[in-house]
Amino acid sequence: MIEALAHGVVYLCQCKKDRSSYDAYQKALEEVKKSGNLPIPLHLRNTPTKLMKDLDYGKGYEKYSKESYLPEKLKGKKFFTGE
Repeated sequence: MIEALAHGVVYLCQCKKDRSSYDAYQKALEEVKKSGNLPIPLHLRNTPTKLMKDLDYGKGYEKYSKESYLPEKLKGKKFFTGE
């Protein structure tokens, strides 16, 4: 089993290096510093009480692929551009 780990380490060492993840992380941090604490979208909030359900917390939650996880103010903002 240790050979598989060694193989993985060698593979990662030889891979093409890319800063895109780091750059995206830095862009996201800058946006957080600018925007401050923004409210979590209602469809992502937990609904442990009847009151929260009545306030539509969690309403519209379906599958992750169609969801937007950014606050309303940041919709459409791209941090990771990739290659």
